[in-house]
Amino acid sequence: MFSNQGTFPAFSGGLPNQLGALTDAGEYRGHHLVLLRTDQFPAAGLSNDWIWLRDHYSEFTSRNALVIGLNGHQAEANRRFVEQHQLPFDIVSDPGDLWSQQLDAGRPGVEAAVLYLVNPAGRPVKWSSGRQLREEMKVLLGYLDASYTIGDTVPGAKVYQLSDGAARQRDARALFQHRRVVLFAVPGAYTPGCSAEHLPGYAQQSDRMRARGVDDIICLAVNDPFVMEAWGQSQNVGNTVSMVSDGDAEFTRAMGMTTDLGFLGLGLRSRRYAMIVDDGVIEHLNVEADHLVDTSSAAVVATLL
Repeated sequence: MFSNQGTFPAFSGGLPNQLGALTDAGEYRGHHLVLLRTDQFPAAGLSNDWIWLRDHYSEFTSRNALVIGLNGHQAEANRRFVEQHQLPFDIVSDPGDLWSQQLDAGRPGVEAAVLYLVNPAGRPVKWSSGRQLREEMKVLLGYLDASYTIGDTVPGAKVYQLSDGAARQRDARALFQHRRVVLFAVPGAYTPGCSAEHLPGYAQQSDRMRARGVDDIICLAVNDPFVMEAWGQSQNVGNTVSMVSDGDAEFTRAMGMTTDLGFLGLGLRSRRYAMIVDDGVIEHLNVEADHLVDTSSAAVVATLL
């Protein structure tokens, strides 16, 4: 799921939608754009995915995101498909692969991508094979919730670390300045998934990540610095992971990553996510669709380095 991310030059060019109206990629600037390659629609077993997307499309538009289908079919075939599935978005004809070639030009690797996320500046920042279309679309919704995304500079906020037994306040931006950092955020110290999988996974992957140019690995949670320090000690992380407290949720709020876990007795906490930051600029960002450890795991993040 979105094991490839990055930024490369913006794409452009006018192509006809299902009504024959010429559509230029530049018209979508200012919005996140989800591009789906649909050359073999309806693909076997994907009808339910189209229905899900139709019924949940407002969740994308409410996050300033638009969905566009892209294929090599003629406008009339696309019109029939849009009407059949009552889709609230356009499907664009690209028989000459104009957009497709531009999208693929900056993408490393040889695996065909069928799902792209293009940022408001017109630059593709995420892509995948789309093998689990509905699940990947849900992951995109989580990413779109973030206030700071790929290409942005991390926000400033007060965070805390324990030093010589005392809590020290730091500006979050200083954690990332002039170095490459992996940060993963968890809902809470000592919670089951965080203790059994998330934190130990990063401790185990520490040497691998540092060999690939990572200067620090940060675990962040909305817990006080004393709890974070004690949790790290109980997990024997040593110097492999820096335990950082966002006790007031100031950084979490700024990132747009708060979640209300009051039903578990935890109150306001952080969503589970991970990001790679180079000198303060977000290179990669994976936000979980739920509370499981999946796209924010150490194993997935290590593949992005």
